[in-house]
Parts: sequence; structure tokens; C-alpha cells
Amino acid sequence: MSDVSDLLALSPLDHIPAKLFLPYILHFDTSVHQTALSTLQKGIDTLILQLPWLAGDVILHSAPGGPKNRMHIAPPCIPLSEVPMLRVKHFDDNEDFHSHPVQSYLPLPTFIPASQQRPVLRFQANVFPNKIIVAMSFWHSVFDGTGAGIILEAVAECCKAANGERETPLVQTLAKTHVDLRKMVSGFPSKCKTRLDHSVELGTPVFDPNTSTEQWNAMEWAMASSVETKRYSFSPKKVAKVKNICTQLLPQLQSSAWISSNDIITATLAICVDRALHPERASKTKSADFLMAVDLRSRVQPPLPKTYLGNSIFPVHDEIYFEDVAGQTGDDADLLHLAHLALRVRTKLTSMDETLMHSASAAVADYDDWTKVEAGPAGIIVTSWRGLTVFSLDFGAGLGHIADFEPGLTLVPGGCIFLPSRESLEQSGSTPTWEVCITLKTGDSQVLETDSLFKQILV
Repeated sequence: MSDVSDLLALSPLDHIPAKLFLPYILHFDTSVHQTALSTLQKGIDTLILQLPWLAGDVILHSAPGGPKNRMHIAPPCIPLSEVPMLRVKHFDDNEDFHSHPVQSYLPLPTFIPASQQRPVLRFQANVFPNKIIVAMSFWHSVFDGTGAGIILEAVAECCKAANGERETPLVQTLAKTHVDLRKMVSGFPSKCKTRLDHSVELGTPVFDPNTSTEQWNAMEWAMASSVETKRYSFSPKKVAKVKNICTQLLPQLQSSAWISSNDIITATLAICVDRALHPERASKTKSADFLMAVDLRSRVQPPLPKTYLGNSIFPVHDEIYFEDVAGQTGDDADLLHLAHLALRVRTKLTSMDETLMHSASAAVADYDDWTKVEAGPAGIIVTSWRGLTVFSLDFGAGLGHIADFEPGLTLVPGGCIFLPSRESLEQSGSTPTWEVCITLKTGDSQVLETDSLFKQILV
């Protein structure tokens, strides 16, 4: 057990996400394995020397007068040089990535019970004849998607620095600000002036925290074998055309508000994925909900810097169907429904501010036992990693830029993940194509692909 003074408490907001390891999977086209692995190992070593807490573990600790079972980052119990931060695994063939179970590429299982060691993060390099697939698994309570993306930026910076190519200003900034920023966000409950109702967004954990690793692995295998995940690309021109049509329909909804292309895609996913999963709701009279995971870094004053690594996401729920679209079918009805839902998405996003962030923090802090709270489920879950800069990063000798990026956790039907943009607005001169991974029950992708509304924005 670490000395209490060495522990760093995670914030109330860090206790909201599912208690799982999330993987980011990076594909590198390279055949110079020795150079690439040396660069990666040196880069990770450099990173850990400057940010040693990344080699630590997440433990539950109950401080006197504080909540029960608050998660803390504890320093490693062994010397840094002995912590197995990078594992290397060799494959004999150059088969397609999907010819092996995704779990075989990951350094950590998706779930580890609190009774066992829970590392902050680990890496695994999977070596094929003409490529290396690097997976980074991170405990979601320590990082949200944006925070984990910053760690990838830091890894790239350290890989370049390890070969003497540059300094590490990002890593130095993280080292200086990490503890103070986490403590500041942990203080949000004391700033709460208006309490909001979070009964929809917050509930009890979906998975039993006492589940053993073996039980989880069996459950994960069963879930993975009954779903399929496919990647879809959405055309900026087609999205803009649909957005213009929906904007012209807004006066029918007594609104002159502005809606974004992102609102259009999010609403399209909610409607079309729900129809694929639940064709019995074609009458649009039954209740169905979806949630968006929204980054609140910019919603507080002063805004949290992008280098804040902890969780600042919050789930926003809404209904997919409304009374004024019940029973209506056809393309015109679909577009009016889409305009209405996109408007509701925009209205929800516009209303999110520091009041919400402070209130959500206070709601978690009210629990006696912080293992008893988690984000509530929804039929459709939309999350965006589009802002991650991973495609622009140069990881140094033997690695260079990534060829592709994969999310490694796609177990739940209805999950929709916006993938990182392959190029920035500045690089492309126009809005880059959207790529989204969608997880459905096996066979439902065919239903989705024939949906007339969905096809209107597909590349």
C-alpha cells in the first residue's frame, strides 16, 4: 500500500464513466521493426521518466471524513525501470487486422476488478511483417478520450526526443500542471450554486464491480460474438445539402436557430441506428433515447486547458421520437424529424455550461460510496474523437505517421464513435470527411445501409 501522501485523488467527474480500460489502436506501415520498436521503447521510457505517475495504479481509498472508495492514482510499487509499460507481441503472418480477436492486440483486458492491480495505462506493439499495430489501453476514470489523445501527443513528442530530434515542451507542461488541474476540478462541488436534476444521466454501475476477470472475459466474448462493427464515411457535400434542407424547415418548428453539420450527423445516427436495431418503432410512437458524450473543457470559466487529462465529459440524453412526428413516414417526414432532432441536439449543447459541470460534480460528491455511481445507459451512444490530432503526429524513426486508427472497444449495439479526422481543416482547405464506427447486432448493418435517410449523407 502506498503512503497516503503519495496518492492523487481522482475528481467526482472521473467517477462517472464506465469502469473499464479503453484502447486506442494505431496502425503503422513499417518493415523496419528493430528501428521502430527501439524508437517506441525509448519514447515510452522518456515519457515515464518525466510523468512517472503514468506507471502507477488506480486504487480505492477512503480518507477520514471523505467518501468511501474514492479512486486515487498510486505510484508504482516497484522501480520505474521494472514496470512493464510496453509489451511486444510477434505475429507470423501479414493477415488482415480483423483476422485475430481484438483482445489479442491489447496490453490489458477491458475489465479488471478493484481487488486486482489496475494500471493507469499500458502499451502493446503487435509486430507483423509489414506493419506494427500499437495499442494503448487506459483506465477511463483517469483519462477521457481527449486526455488520452494528449497522452498520444506526448508519446509522439518523446519518441522524437528520444532520438535527439526535439525537446518535450508538452510533456513538461503536463508535469507542471497535472496535479494542480486535477485538484482544481476536484473542487468543483464547492462551486456549485444551482443544483440540477441528474437522475437520467447518473445511475448505478451497469456491470457488477465484483465481477471476476474470468467472468468478464466470458461475458465480453459472448457480447463480441453477437455484434458487428463497421466504418462509414459521410460526405461533407451531402451533409451540407441535408443541413441546408433542415435549416429551411426550422421555421415550421418555430425556430430561427443555427444547426451544425455535426448536429445533422448525430441526429441521423440516432434515428437510423435506432430504426436498424428496433424496426418495430417505425411508427415513431414508442419511447427511445440516445446520449451524446460532450466535452465540457471549454464550458467553464476560465476554460480548462486542452492539456487537462482527466474526465470533463458528461452524457447528454434526449428522446429520439416526438409527438409531432408520430405515425409519419416518407422522406419529407424523415427530414422534418431530422431537423427537429438536430435542433434539440443544438439546444442541449448550447445550454451546457459550468453550472452543469459544477452540479454534476456535486451530485457525485453526495454519494457516501463513489463506486455506486456511473453514467446511465442509453439505447444509442454517440461519442466523438474527431478532434484527436493522432493522424498529424510523427512518431519518429521507423514509425512516422499512422496509417489508420481503430477504437478497440465495440461491444454494445448502438455505439457510434466519430473517428479522428485524417486531416485538419487547414490541410484539406475544406471540411474533411467524417468517419464513424457503428456497432450493431450481427446482420443489422444491412438494414442500416438500406435506410433512405442514412444513404443521403453516405460517401
